[in-house]
Amino acid sequence: MTASPSPSAPLRLLAVHAHPDDESSKGAATMAMYAAAGVDVMVATCTDGSRGDIQNPAMEGQPHPKRDMAGARRLEMDAAAEVLGIRQRWLGFVDSGLPEGDPLPALPPGCFALQPLERATAPLIRLVRDFKPHVILSYDENGGYPHPDHIMAHRVAVEAFAAAGDPARYPGIGEPWEPSKLYYDRAFSPDRFRALHSALEEAGLQSPYAERLAAWLEADAEGHT
Repeated sequence: MTASPSPSAPLRLLAVHAHPDDESSKGAATMAMYAAAGVDVMVATCTDGSRGDIQNPAMEGQPHPKRDMAGARRLEMDAAAEVLGIRQRWLGFVDSGLPEGDPLPALPPGCFALQPLERATAPLIRLVRDFKPHVILSYDENGGYPHPDHIMAHRVAVEAFAAAGDPARYPGIGEPWEPSKLYYDRAFSPDRFRALHSALEEAGLQSPYAERLAAWLEADAEGHT
């Protein structure tokens, strides 16, 4: 018999993210709010973030990320979890990197985005059946933006939501548990960036979102919504 959420059980939220840092840049306020309200919040981080770039100028001179990017990001993940008041688990896959160029280069062998769907989903199924979330939060079909790991994170979240409660699927990796709801975090919603842009300008601060909003307006005018 498939287990299902009980009205008297503590509420639990599982957010599925592609890389360490995504929990901070996508849905952090949502997770912190629910954690502060007493919800048990956990982040499942699909990859090690080893192919990430240093984007913070203050970190350019730091030797740790240049020597061991994955290790540095583990430390950052620990700090983020403490600040947000959440728990976190690694799913154990290797960062695919963001391919750039024309034509785009092939993804590196063995990376997360190239895994067969069932292999990529199995660790998340185990986590869902162990943690027993009532709600799963992930990205939309485009991954929030078209990074191959974000798209794969969407696919495994949808697969886990559909399969974790079915005892005939993924047998031998925990007792079935059926989450109640699956939501997509719209971190790159134009409405969100408009609100941030307006709030910064009203506070007399320079907004970094003006160029992005102008590009969206131009796309809308050309019918490329």
